[in-house]
Amino acid sequence: MRNTNKNATENSFSKLLVALLVSSSLIFSGCSDSGQNDSSAKDGESAELSEKKKDEKPAVPVEVVSVSRGDIQQTYQTITTLEAEKDADVVARSSGLVQEILVEEGDMVEKGQLMAQLDVEQLSLEVAQLSATSKKLKKELERQTSLYARKLGSSDTLDRAKFEYESQLAQYKLSKLKLNYASIKAPISGIVTERMVKQGNFINNNDKLFSIVDPSSLVAVLHLPEKELSNVQKNQQILLAMDALNNQVILGSIDRIRPLIDKSTGTFKVVAKLDNPNNKLQSGMFGKVEVVFDMHADSLLLEQQAVITQDNRSHVFVVRDEKAIQTPVSIGFKHNGILEITDGLKENDQVITTGQQILKHDTRVEVIGLEDAQVAEPTNNESNSAGKVAANP
Repeated sequence: MRNTNKNATENSFSKLLVALLVSSSLIFSGCSDSGQNDSSAKDGESAELSEKKKDEKPAVPVEVVSVSRGDIQQTYQTITTLEAEKDADVVARSSGLVQEILVEEGDMVEKGQLMAQLDVEQLSLEVAQLSATSKKLKKELERQTSLYARKLGSSDTLDRAKFEYESQLAQYKLSKLKLNYASIKAPISGIVTERMVKQGNFINNNDKLFSIVDPSSLVAVLHLPEKELSNVQKNQQILLAMDALNNQVILGSIDRIRPLIDKSTGTFKVVAKLDNPNNKLQSGMFGKVEVVFDMHADSLLLEQQAVITQDNRSHVFVVRDEKAIQTPVSIGFKHNGILEITDGLKENDQVITTGQQILKHDTRVEVIGLEDAQVAEPTNNESNSAGKVAANP
């Protein structure tokens, strides 16, 4: 009986031990499976993120410029050669040997100033001889007049004495005039631009000796197309950039407009007066000139390179939330690479100027060189400088 109970106790203990071992095995297996499931989930998430990164394109690097406010002009630009309205060729009015040259090319002369002197020895002798003869004939005329008054002389004798005296007097005055012409004087004030005579030369009447140009009378002669006739008015400002003066801008104003269209060229003539400080401008100089037709103040301004025009429609790309937003714009005046934006943008908008040709709407962009981004600046009256550069929109 005791053995039976002992066996039953051992069997119960064995069953309990087996149950504990099975439970431990199940718990370990469960833990293993749970770790494997977590790892698989993480691997799936990483793969999904990698796939998303592969599909996402990198941002396009671009440069931008800020929209600013300023003044902009409507102008027409062309070329011109300066002309002097007051110039003169100094010619000889007496024959003789050039004794002295008193001025050189580039010298400023005043009207009546002595420029050259001819040898006057022979002329002086002729004047003295004719003067003496004239005095003699004058006394004879006075004597005949006295005799005729006392009825002691005839009228024929008196008339002959009068004729001889007047004839001799005319020759005397002519010789004095030739003597005066031997001193070559400036007919106008200006700059000596050319000297064609040398000391010791023998010159004849009407030989060209010097050329003089008055720099204060310089004008810009323009030939504008007929369609601009309605835009041009007297006293309108012009801006002249001279090649010879490193494109320094000279101010001027329209003085005369010829309302006649040249049939062969389709142009009309405009003459503009110029400011010529320190006589820097000279006749014959070549330059570029702008006629200022109109001006808009406090306009939105943008660099022309930022605008894309296709099929007569214009648009830009504006940076918003790191994306390029295609924005239609309306354009007003154009001047020297700057556009007037009449619709579509606001002041300080960041507009893409480099890289916009390859962009599409809503493309991700990365602005580079932002600290160096230039703001579109208006052009002032003295900095405008060739074809038409500003036209009606």
